[in-house]
Amino acid sequence: MREALKAFTTQFAPLSDEDFNRYADLFRLVNVRRLDHLFREGDNVNKLYYVNTGVLRGYYLKEGVEHTCNFFFSPYMMTDLFSVRDNVPTLMNVQAIKDSECYEVDFAEIEELAFQNPDLLKVFFKMYEHLFRLSIKRQISFIYDTPTERYVNLFKERPNVIAEIPQHYIASFLGIQPETLSRIRKRIF
Repeated sequence: MREALKAFTTQFAPLSDEDFNRYADLFRLVNVRRLDHLFREGDNVNKLYYVNTGVLRGYYLKEGVEHTCNFFFSPYMMTDLFSVRDNVPTLMNVQAIKDSECYEVDFAEIEELAFQNPDLLKVFFKMYEHLFRLSIKRQISFIYDTPTERYVNLFKERPNVIAEIPQHYIASFLGIQPETLSRIRKRIF
């Protein structure tokens, strides 16, 4: 886990070995079996999660319908920032699509360490910037792109989603019905 976490972290900013070890020592193993949840709507989330192996899906439940918002492939860092920051129950559900090995750290602990370490603070700033850009890109896509264009872009940018995620989850992620996705796929391929 440590080598993978180090490679993931250094893509945002380098850390000295000492700083990295203090950071990595805070993480604790959490195994999530296929179809189990890392957390569910109504939970108070106060952890930051590093996905070391496996795949998870984030979704919201509205009137009995699941709306997929993201797929978390290793290596990845995630949480529900609204729940963490506002100290409110989460609305998000995070479910393992495959058996997954995650590591959790108390958000307050990692934040305290980051505030003491400018290099670690830079890592998190760059990571948040990256995630913010992805979020804005997704919003823009829902405004300007057709469902077919969204699917083609997903195929180009995240082929692992197309290869490893069940079609009904992909349809939900694209904001369309599974039948519509099936028609799009028949037209393209």
